[in-house]
Amino acid sequence: MELKDILFKIRKVFSWSLIVASVYGFFEILVSYFGFGFLYPTLKLFDYFPFLEVAIHNGGRISSIAYEPPFFAIYLITIAGWMFSYILTEKSSWKFLPGTAVLLLTFFSGSRTGLMVVFFQLIIFGTIVFKDRKNRSYLVKSLYGFLIVFSLLLLFNGEKIINAVSEKIVSLDFIGNLKSNKSNQSRFGLQYASLQVFKENPIAGVGFGQQSYHSRTHYPSWATKDNYEFDLMYKNKNVKSFPPGYNLYTRLLAETGIIGFLILVALIYFSLMQTKIVIKKSTGEKQILSYIVLISLSGLFINWLQIDTFRIYGVWLSLAILMRLSNDKKIINE
Repeated sequence: MELKDILFKIRKVFSWSLIVASVYGFFEILVSYFGFGFLYPTLKLFDYFPFLEVAIHNGGRISSIAYEPPFFAIYLITIAGWMFSYILTEKSSWKFLPGTAVLLLTFFSGSRTGLMVVFFQLIIFGTIVFKDRKNRSYLVKSLYGFLIVFSLLLLFNGEKIINAVSEKIVSLDFIGNLKSNKSNQSRFGLQYASLQVFKENPIAGVGFGQQSYHSRTHYPSWATKDNYEFDLMYKNKNVKSFPPGYNLYTRLLAETGIIGFLILVALIYFSLMQTKIVIKKSTGEKQILSYIVLISLSGLFINWLQIDTFRIYGVWLSLAILMRLSNDKKIINE
């Protein structure tokens, strides 16, 4: 494929998926967050879509087309760079809508990791835009657009929005919430157990897929005490699925030791360095694709701090595009 085709065709697929996710998410926000229950029958129409089953989550969080809010956050992290790129390639005023939709959906998803990672991706994109004088006006227009949308939300239901912002800020205090938030206790407890397995097997680990067998004897009392998640899932022998490690890096330390961990770190380092090299030596669609890869990989690598699976397709899509970019005109990392 030509680089232009890679950029526009893949982005179009993500754009259409975002339209569906945004429509679903809009009704879900109105029903679950603002309490417009009369719209629930309209939301239930999405049950006719394949692989979708409409469900309302507690606490006003939304998951849109995904199974749960954390998985919806992974989807948003994956497409964020692609949606931000519209600002660089399009001339019409609607070019700000895809990026704005990603930010709003991330906010209402309630995912703490999603909020932090997408905000970090936004900072990377803002830095890219600010470095180019021609594009600096886009950054200013984006800020104005965000303020307009936020103002409209305040007019619509100001108290609810202010409370929501306050709750999101408080939720980002992971350490402060450790005593009160069972989800945080479980995640940190399982990661702690993985590190204990690594301490016992530091060189080569205990082998792929063996983490759960070894970490179950290392669950800390501060995580398991009065924690229904461990009783219901992680220590329940009737649950067939293995307890997750909630962190790919601690999982690799436990299963492959320092050897496997360093291999992954090397992959991350060289992929990011190669992306920066391609950015410096390219223009046009090639440079835009390089920006997207940088934003996507940066966010997805951070997201691996809270999920322990390699099955994050955005990573491998980005690496495949990076290989295509690197082979174009034989750009070599000297």
